[in-house]
Amino acid sequence: MSLEQLLKSPTFKGKGFNPMPIARGGIPKEADSRRDKRVIGTPMWQAFWEEQLHYIHHGIQTGGLYLPGRFYWYMNYKVMSTIKGVTTPDYVDLHLDFANAVEFVKSNGKNLIVPKGRRKGVSEEAHTIIPDYGWRFFPGYKGGIASGKKDYVDDFLAKWKFGDSKLPPELRLKKLKSNDDEIIAGFKIKDESGDYVEKGTMNTLYARTAHTNPGIFKGLYLNDIICEEVGEFEKFLEFFSASKDCLKSGNKQVGSMICFGTGGNIEKGSKDFKKVWEHASDFNFEKFLIPATRFYYYGGAKEPERRLPDDSELYLTHKPYELIGVEDTARAEADIKANREKLLKARDLKAYNEDLQNNPLNEKEIFKKTVVNNFPIDKLNEQDFRISALTHPKFSRYRMEWIKDDKGMIKSPLQVKAVPLKDHEDSDEIVYIIDGEHPRRGFSNLYCSGIDGYDIDTSKTSKSLGAMCVLIRENSIGSGTLSKVPVAVIRTRPKRKEMFYQLCLQLSVYYNMVGNVLGDVASGVIINYFKENGGAKFLAVRPKAFESEGSEQAHDFWVRLTGFSKGRMVALMQTHIEDHIQDIWFNSPNDKGPALLNELGNYDEFEINSDNDLADAYGIALMQDVSMDIRPRDNSAEDNDKTYDLPDYVMGGSADDADYDAENPEFDGGGLGRR
Repeated sequence: MSLEQLLKSPTFKGKGFNPMPIARGGIPKEADSRRDKRVIGTPMWQAFWEEQLHYIHHGIQTGGLYLPGRFYWYMNYKVMSTIKGVTTPDYVDLHLDFANAVEFVKSNGKNLIVPKGRRKGVSEEAHTIIPDYGWRFFPGYKGGIASGKKDYVDDFLAKWKFGDSKLPPELRLKKLKSNDDEIIAGFKIKDESGDYVEKGTMNTLYARTAHTNPGIFKGLYLNDIICEEVGEFEKFLEFFSASKDCLKSGNKQVGSMICFGTGGNIEKGSKDFKKVWEHASDFNFEKFLIPATRFYYYGGAKEPERRLPDDSELYLTHKPYELIGVEDTARAEADIKANREKLLKARDLKAYNEDLQNNPLNEKEIFKKTVVNNFPIDKLNEQDFRISALTHPKFSRYRMEWIKDDKGMIKSPLQVKAVPLKDHEDSDEIVYIIDGEHPRRGFSNLYCSGIDGYDIDTSKTSKSLGAMCVLIRENSIGSGTLSKVPVAVIRTRPKRKEMFYQLCLQLSVYYNMVGNVLGDVASGVIINYFKENGGAKFLAVRPKAFESEGSEQAHDFWVRLTGFSKGRMVALMQTHIEDHIQDIWFNSPNDKGPALLNELGNYDEFEINSDNDLADAYGIALMQDVSMDIRPRDNSAEDNDKTYDLPDYVMGGSADDADYDAENPEFDGGGLGRR
């Protein structure tokens, strides 16, 4: 069973559901040694505490639901000091889900990464059910608590000491040491010679700051490592590399690293945090995403602001006892979106960005930057909100197919049709096209494109995708036609690189981009593919305007992204976003679709081997656009001489392509077209 299969919220409860009998009912006076020390050793005292330890170790069944032991411990014995006073936890499905996730990774030798919104109570729970639980109940336990800032370490220690002081004596351990970075369980007694010797479990908690020293746990054997606010670990991957062996016995991982980070606290460390999330399996992590809709409205909430609204649809279909801890995530999302809309209407972008930080709805918002990068974040976020408010995206998915003759051979000159994909269809070879922006027949130089490709099928060092962005150039066609904005994109990495190359060639043919397909020459294998398969005429020549003075370039086609050329590309992107952001519609809520706005929001022109492939393709398309000294040309009169009619969503070469560099046999439309 996978972790995803294990987590099944919402969980509707049966009669008699009581996850916190001690927190609600208290310890019976016959077993409460804080009231009366004389009960210690009595049969009632003995029976009660044996039962409690059994529940703490093995869990409990209540109302048809199983609660793990560490969760029972948290619900019944955790005491917290909050701004509203001293309190105990409230039951909510999110916190049971988190406990089950912890049980899963600890049972399977895995780690857990948890990006989350603010005020979800997970940090407090994690400290209680992982290091505190292990320290008290498992002899020999060693746990590490790490943070990118000393404030978080100090906060953990203060909360731990407060909670420890409120526990019944039966559940407290004597401490040999309790200082700013270590808590050791044990005690000293005199031996026969009168010397003091240390006794007890020697269980230890290490609480340390990893801001300047990623190797804070190096050399230790640890059962668990808790990482607070991973987005503020400037060197989190270095920390992970230095600490992962602490959790191993031989070559087998026996401990777990549990890492969480809050939306809006992911700036300097966000690259590492995001990388581990996106490539979790490579680092042996399981994913557990906590959006703002969790722990927002739920049944039986102590806090009035978190209670299910009286008009919640859940009340119409379920009894009150069934709804204990059940979250109305749909209502929460509606409320969050309504508040954002108000902020945008009021043009309060500062408050809007703060809401994105505090209440992210999905993974792209959790990792969304809200401070300045290369591009205007406010405008990117505002356009993303417009997109998220759409019932349906403004683009659709297509499969590209070659037009063949009666004998099943690919026609020459090359022709392509775009076949709409059904909702349930999935593929590694998808083209996304803005609705209504299929190629305009009868025009040349109306479209140009940028390609950010790759040369090998798989890579152990990179998970970047291949990307292509088609730009409709500035025009005066009218009739609602877009001008100088992306109209079609590819963002994928099929099993074979040739599949991606073919998709790029097909899109080049479809939009009739003769001489207007520019790419990064660093991934130049695709150039040979175009030449060998009838697509040489689409390759853009090297744009010399993006070469620094005195530079020596040996290639004939495409552009080399150097510090100089990339700087000029970024400047083009900045201007274009300022002028045309309202017409950039390529963004998806998940990693399966085009996410141009997301990539622009995370863009860093100095980052090497980034995953912002579509953003680079978009920038390269802009480079080609400004390198062209010719405007789009209407060839409709010439198209009237065509001997065939193109069906809908079909595009081929125009009449003026036949004599394209006729002296060069590379451009004869051969190769793939003659097969």
